[in-house]
Amino acid sequence: MTLHEKHQVTRKGPSKYTWEYELRWYHSHFYWFHFLFLVVLPVPIYIVSQYVSLTRKTFWLAVSLHFVGGWCITGGYHRLFAHGSYRAKPFLRLFIAIVGAGEMQWSILWWVYHHRAHHRYTDTGRDPYDARRGFLFCHIGWLLGYNPIAWGDVDISDIKSDRIVVWQQKYYVLLAVIAGVLLPMAIAHYGWNDWLGGAVYASGYRITFTLHTTFLVNSLSHAPWAGSQPYSSANTSRNVPLVALITGGEGSHNFHHTFPNDYRHGTNWIDLDYTKVVIWVLYKVGLVSSLKTVSNSEIERARRLQEGHQVGDDALDVSGLPGMSWTEFVEATTYGRCLVVINGIVNDVSQFMADHPGGRHLLQASVGKDATEIFYAGDHYHSPHAEAVLERLQIAVISKSS
Repeated sequence: MTLHEKHQVTRKGPSKYTWEYELRWYHSHFYWFHFLFLVVLPVPIYIVSQYVSLTRKTFWLAVSLHFVGGWCITGGYHRLFAHGSYRAKPFLRLFIAIVGAGEMQWSILWWVYHHRAHHRYTDTGRDPYDARRGFLFCHIGWLLGYNPIAWGDVDISDIKSDRIVVWQQKYYVLLAVIAGVLLPMAIAHYGWNDWLGGAVYASGYRITFTLHTTFLVNSLSHAPWAGSQPYSSANTSRNVPLVALITGGEGSHNFHHTFPNDYRHGTNWIDLDYTKVVIWVLYKVGLVSSLKTVSNSEIERARRLQEGHQVGDDALDVSGLPGMSWTEFVEATTYGRCLVVINGIVNDVSQFMADHPGGRHLLQASVGKDATEIFYAGDHYHSPHAEAVLERLQIAVISKSS
């Protein structure tokens, strides 16, 4: 059995997540604030809405704020801050921090931490919303039975050093109230004298809807009975067109898990990714730069592998690579070269440090070492795309005599 196969057995083995286990979990980790905010608060909002008429202007205000605020989550919190899929001007990053706070999905710092943990430890016990625990847990249970201590460790040093992120973290509650509640009320009040409608529909209903559509990416887009897996079946991520439609493209989740750094979540019109369209427009007007994309050939390679086609030889041809002794390898790293050995092949990861989905520190910790076991049997399953990326980094073969 290969290391890849052993790792998959570990992920897909018998589940310990019985009803008894889950009840004990919620009893031990029940989080009252999340319960009151996510489950209880929508009830009085609904009751009040029965006595407040929804005007056309307030409806379109709610829709507009949903799309603008939603993009701050999908294009900002997610693709910009969590994955570094592009770079943005300070003004745009500040806008994302303020308006994104109003979506009540907590701070950028918190959001990036749990999302990077989800990618690094997908479908394991260290995944904040482990799909093996079922739809309810992935959707909202991970917040009701809140236990961040159980989440896997990730590198967020880049986020912690971002002044705008630190500023948002410090004033998050104030920003959330202003952007999420007071601003919709003020627009509706001064625009057409409907502050209560603004509070109920443009704030309360909108925030509730945006929260649960975001949660669907964690739940429905990882459900074994939903969507499709056109690019990889290495994990539970799936493309679900309905989720993509209501989240601006986030439902093309199988593409995203296969190519996490790509600013796009799919390359076809049917992927329904308006988030990437907005990013592209912002790129054209100069507000963003350095868009990260995966080549069409790599996307096609992943698709054909998933369909069962043989792509290339099973054994990689390394005959054209020069030899390097282990002593030479270690010595090169002492002079600052970021070299890692995997399967007896030396890889120069210097230019890949900033793009590594798991964070710079993971690669840094493997510099000057044989990282074969970590690459194949660590907590994070590396996809065929990751192997394709690795092929581009190869510079030498460790000499057998060394």
